Amino acid sequence: LLQSLVDGARAAGAHTVVVVLPREAPAPAEVRVARVAAGASTINALRSGMALLTNTTARLALIWPLDGAEVDDVPRIAALVEAARREGAAVTAFAHDDLDASPVIVARDAWLELVTLGEQGIGAVAARRGSYLVP
Repeated sequence: LLQSLVDGARAAGAHTVVVVLPREAPAPAEVRVARVAAGASTINALRSGMALLTNTTARLALIWPLDGAEVDDVPRIAALVEAARREGAAVTAFAHDDLDASPVIVARDAWLELVTLGEQGIGAVAARRGSYLVP
C-alpha cells in the first residue's frame, strides 16, 4: 500500500517524497525516510518529515496520514495538488475533511508555523495563515 501511495504522490506531481516510518518498518523505493519510534506522536512524525524538506526546493508539502489512506485517494490527491498550485493558500484541504487526519497541502511559507504550532493541529495553522477548501 505504501509504495502505491508514493507512486500516486509522484503521479500527482511530487518531486521529493518523504515518508515517516517506525525504525523497523521497510521503506518504499526512491523516497527520503525519517525514522521515528513506534507510537511517536503525530507532531513528532510531522517534524521529522518536514526536517528532510528544508534543503529542497519544494514549495508545497503534501501531508498524507496513512491511517485510512487508500490507493483510491490518488485522483483526489491530484485535484488537491492542482488547487494548491492554483490558489496559493497556506493550507489547502478538502472541505468537510478533518485537517489532522486527511491529506492536506501546506505551502512552504507556513512550514515553520506548522512545526511550531503543530501541537495545536494543522487547523491552527490554517486559522492563522488562511486556507483554501476544495469542494
